[in-house]
Amino acid sequence: MAVLSVSMLGLAACASSGGMTSYSTATDKQYAETRLDNDTLYMARVEEAARRRGIDLQWVNPPRKIVAKE
Repeated sequence: MAVLSVSMLGLAACASSGGMTSYSTATDKQYAETRLDNDTLYMARVEEAARRRGIDLQWVNPPRKIVAKE
């Protein structure tokens, strides 16, 4: 039983050793000239709506958007 368990663990390790995830894709090249930035327009709209309703808002994970590198 122990040999079977060790064999299964070994096969699972081989199956998760990278595979296709280690290759560069077209998506990587598509976003090469971009960066992430806070979506300040969206944040301002949400904050304004929160203020009107008397809600104290604090961003933990602010919304992000993809923008071109400068």
